Amino acid sequence: MEPIGASEPMELVFEPGLLKGKVKRAEESPGDCEVSLHVKMLDAAAREAVLAYLQEDPQALYRLLAGKGAPWLDELAPSPLPGAALAAAADCTCGQSACGHAAALLAAAASHIAAEPLQQLTLLGLPREALLAGVFAAWAKAAPPAGGSAADTATRAKEKGPSGPSPGEWVAEAAAEGRLHRPGPQLGELAVQLSPPPPADQLGPVGDWTSLLPGVRGASKALGLIARGAAKQAEQKRRSLRLP
Repeated sequence: MEPIGASEPMELVFEPGLLKGKVKRAEESPGDCEVSLHVKMLDAAAREAVLAYLQEDPQALYRLLAGKGAPWLDELAPSPLPGAALAAAADCTCGQSACGHAAALLAAAASHIAAEPLQQLTLLGLPREALLAGVFAAWAKAAPPAGGSAADTATRAKEKGPSGPSPGEWVAEAAAEGRLHRPGPQLGELAVQLSPPPPADQLGPVGDWTSLLPGVRGASKALGLIARGAAKQAEQKRRSLRLP
């Protein structure tokens, strides 16, 4: 058996189901030995268990990607490297049986995995790209649609008509969604005529401002939402005041 020092320089390549590396020979035997080890990958159920765990714990995913501790791997995806049988089954270009190159490769790989646990999942058949794709796909599937359900979106589109929402409808929707402070593409179409005022007999009841927006669809709803919102804020302000 050719003696090998575990501290000697070594190149490592982690692939799904395969660990490869170059081990430097002893001084009396210049050159490198190429060693390859085949490892058993996770089955479908184990892969899903790992993905499910990371889907529920984004902090664990962050720590894994950052190369920090991942103690949960010991339970869900144990390291496939320990074991003399694995070293004995290695292929080495030195041509010797039971050489020490495989043991040196395993020792270096274990040290590398301790610093970068994501490589352990790569060996087990769950590399970074597949891992992120599985987790992100699950998150996207679980997230609610931004605009509500498809039925709600279709209903709103039908109500707005082919020409899109009127300025009044846009204001009403913006007020309901809390984005009234954000200007929209049709905001410039709003025009309020304050001078000259309409005759007194043409004004509605006190507090009814819809007459200031004649012919604008949704004006009453928009003004109602604004009025209720202003009243709510005024009440909250009143309650926060302390009388001397």
